[in-house]
This record gives sequence, structure tokens and C-alpha cells, in this order.
Amino acid sequence: MIETATFHILTPYPSTPLYQRMQAQGRLLHGNWDLYDTRHTVFRPAHMSPEQLEEGYWRAYRDFYRWGAIARGALAKETWPARARHFAYAAGWKKLEPLWDLVLRARRVAYMRPVLERVLEGLERRPERRRVDWATRSTPPVNLKSRYSRRKS
Repeated sequence: MIETATFHILTPYPSTPLYQRMQAQGRLLHGNWDLYDTRHTVFRPAHMSPEQLEEGYWRAYRDFYRWGAIARGALAKETWPARARHFAYAAGWKKLEPLWDLVLRARRVAYMRPVLERVLEGLERRPERRRVDWATRSTPPVNLKSRYSRRKS
């Protein structure tokens, strides 16, 4: 079972061969750089409308991250902590997307790092307490590779 997925709309960035080709073909829709974020259609697709492409993008996210799909994915895990981790990650990733957009726009991602690390570490065991450096708004790096390789053996 696929645990998580990301979807992106092809985005021709300036100074790339793709951008130059689409510009030469007259397929770029505008120069609003705020929309060059892989979530908005900024070019005219060859075999569908820009609206159809963007609707397909949002439909893919809606279908993959339905509450029922999130719950089924969580229940497929073997332990309750693993189920909780999957549910928290999947729900937090897409169901709380407006909150993440706000955090990104407010440039407060660093404040969310401890929360994200906790979810990514999993809820299987209580991690050692790490102190937050408030000057940089971060915690010491976590070596997830060694943490997970220990569990497998």
C-alpha cells in the first residue's frame, strides 16, 4: 500500500529548456510568478484545457487523501503506534493543507520543525528529549537512518 503521495503540475521555470520551448510555442499563460508553484497550471497543455489539468491535479489529491483512504492506510499498519503515525502524517499532510499554507506564507516553518520531526520519527517509542535552540528555532539534527536501522535488527 502506498503510504503517501505528492502530485505536481508540470511547471516551466524561466531559463530552462522547457520554459524556452513553451515560450517559443506561445503556450505560457502568464508571468504571475506566485502561481509557478507546481500547483497551478501556467501553460496551455497540448491535449486538454488548463482548467482540466488543474482539476485533475486537485482530484488526485482529493481521491488519494479521502478520510476513508487515510483510515484504511492506517489500519494496514501492524501496530497502533504505527497506525497513529500514518494517520497523523497523512491527515496532517493534506487535510491540514490550509494551515501549512498559512505557516509557509507567514515564514514560520522553523517553528513547526519539532512537530514535523515528532511525526516523522513515529510514535513507536518516546524519543530522547531534545532542546530547542530558540535563536535558530530548531532542534539538533536527528539521524533517522541510524534510528530506523536499529529497529530493523
